[in-house]
Amino acid sequence: MEGPSSSLSIPPLQVLAPTPSLSPDATAIPSAHRLPVTPPQPLKDSFSKESVKAFLRQRFSKTTSSERKASPVLLSFDELPEWHQDNEYIRHGYRPISGSARVSFRSWSYLHNESVNIFSHFIPGIGFLLGEWYILQYLASKYSRITATDYVIFTIFLLTAVICLGLSTTYHTMMNHSNKVEKFWLRLDLVGIMVLTVGDFVSGIYVIFWCEPTQRKIYWSMIGVLGTITILIMVNPRFQHRKFRVFRTLTFVATGASGFAPLIHGIVIFGWSQMVKQSGLPYYLVEGGFLLFGTLFYAVSLRLPATYGS
Repeated sequence: MEGPSSSLSIPPLQVLAPTPSLSPDATAIPSAHRLPVTPPQPLKDSFSKESVKAFLRQRFSKTTSSERKASPVLLSFDELPEWHQDNEYIRHGYRPISGSARVSFRSWSYLHNESVNIFSHFIPGIGFLLGEWYILQYLASKYSRITATDYVIFTIFLLTAVICLGLSTTYHTMMNHSNKVEKFWLRLDLVGIMVLTVGDFVSGIYVIFWCEPTQRKIYWSMIGVLGTITILIMVNPRFQHRKFRVFRTLTFVATGASGFAPLIHGIVIFGWSQMVKQSGLPYYLVEGGFLLFGTLFYAVSLRLPATYGS
């Protein structure tokens, strides 16, 4: 009996028959249509640069703005452009040049070396604006013989104060915008100071010469002419350079000093005691003294560095 073979049997390999070639009469299956391939072309330089710039602006604008809002960058005096270097004694705390009114007004939300200037004008300006109604109501309840002219005179004074403080607030806010905008608002700031001076004189002259319409008209005309001349000097770009600082200050001093003329005239006519009662003479003298001291202090460039972080 024959036993199983010890060797493994290998199955025979299946040899594939060669694919028969198509005969000339056979019909070939059509192959898929091949799309033409255009070789890659280099991008134009202008397109690629602009697209990259647009992408970077879109990608990082929100992040950059949020970072600036969270941690504002303040500059030193030496880092400022020359046109913005006004007071060398204030060394730090300057806002960067914004080029945008919105960015400049956003600086209200953090401290810098114009913060005190901004809010020391803004808060009293709001106070004068809100106090307009209260003072007029007070006058009506206190003085039964008050006239429409009285209302107009006191309204003029309060509104000129609001205008002055509002223009100063805007100037100190916008002074980091650009050279052109800073000069524009500086002129308006100086105009606002003169507007308040004229408004102050109008009410003062009205009270001093309550029953003397001729004297009232003379002194109103005087302060009107001097105020107009001073304003024309302030808005003239020729006199905006720092070398004309003393000249600009002298025009303010001359206009302000003219206010002593009606005071002296009133003392001559009514006497010191009566002037104190009817015009509030001591308050005008104190006001004039502070204005004179402040303008002279500014003119000789002894400005204190009232600054945050200096």
